[in-house]
Amino acid sequence: MTRRTKIILWCAMFVIVFLASALIRVRELGSAPMRHMKVEWNDNVGTVFRDQSYRNDYGHKYDLYIPAKLNKKEKHPFILYIHGGSFNSGSKEDGETWCKYYTSKGYITASMDYSLQKVQKDASLIRMNTEIRECVIAIKARCKELGYTLDGMAVCGVSAGGTLAMNYAYTSADMSAVPVKFVFQLAGPAEFEPGDWDILKKVDKLDSDAEFLSLMSGADITDEIMKSGEYEKYVDMISPARLVRKDSVPTLIGYGMKDHLVPGKLKYKLLSALEENGVEHDYFEFPNCNHGMYRDPDVMKKFIDKSLEYCERYF
Repeated sequence: MTRRTKIILWCAMFVIVFLASALIRVRELGSAPMRHMKVEWNDNVGTVFRDQSYRNDYGHKYDLYIPAKLNKKEKHPFILYIHGGSFNSGSKEDGETWCKYYTSKGYITASMDYSLQKVQKDASLIRMNTEIRECVIAIKARCKELGYTLDGMAVCGVSAGGTLAMNYAYTSADMSAVPVKFVFQLAGPAEFEPGDWDILKKVDKLDSDAEFLSLMSGADITDEIMKSGEYEKYVDMISPARLVRKDSVPTLIGYGMKDHLVPGKLKYKLLSALEENGVEHDYFEFPNCNHGMYRDPDVMKKFIDKSLEYCERYF
C-alpha cells in the first residue's frame, strides 16, 4: 500500500468517524434539549402506560405518562408531545425525554404516533391534525378510566411536530376534547408556499409544486390550480402563520438562526402574524443553532424555563 493510498484511507476514515460521531450526538440530543431535561426516572416519579390505542386507520398508538401521587380529587392539565421527522419519519418514543421531564414537574403527558408520508396513504397535514384530535379524545377517556379528570392541555413539538402542534392549537383549541391553553415548539415550519420548499421536494422526490402541495394538503392540486392562484387556499389550511387569529392561544417558539432545512424567512411570517393579531407570545432566537437545536444550551435552558412559566400561568 502506497503512502498516498494510506493518506486517502486515513482521511476517509476520519470523515466517516466524524460524521458518525456527529449523527450519534444529534440522535442522543434527539433534536431536543436533552441535557436540560433528563430525569432519574423511577416509580416515585411516575408511571408509563405504553402503546395505548386511539381511533385511526393505521393502528397508531400513544404513550401516557402519569406523575406519581397525583391527587385524583383534583382536575389536571396535560401536555401532548408531537414528534418531528419531516412528516415522513420519527415515532412517539422520540418524545420520551420530554414527557418524563414534564411528568417530573407534576404534569400528565403523552407522546403519539401519527401517519407518515411515504408510509401511510394520504398522510397529509390535514389527516395528521385529525389524528391528533382523535388521540386527545382517547387520552381524556383513558385518564378518566385511571381516575383522573383533564381540564386543559398544551400541545408541543419539534420540527414537523412543532408545525402540527401549532396547527392543532390554532384550529382546534376550543373544539378539542381537552381545551388547548397554549402551544410551545422548536424549529417548526410556519408556512408551506411550495416555491419555498425545494429542499423538502427533493427529500420527497417530488417534481412539481402541485405534487408538493397535494402531498401536504391531501387535495388534488393540478398545474392549472397552481397557475390560477387558487392553490393559496390550500396553503392557508396547513400553514401555522396563516392560521393565527386574534383569539389564538398563547405561543412559545424558538428557532435556530443557522437552520439549513427550514427557510429562515418563514419564522418571521409567523412572528408577524402573532404580533398583528395581538397574540401573547414569546420568541427565543438561537444564534448558533441549525435545525438540530443543540448549540445554544443557555438559550435552551431559558426556553424550557419559560415553558414551565407558561404551565403555571395558563393551567
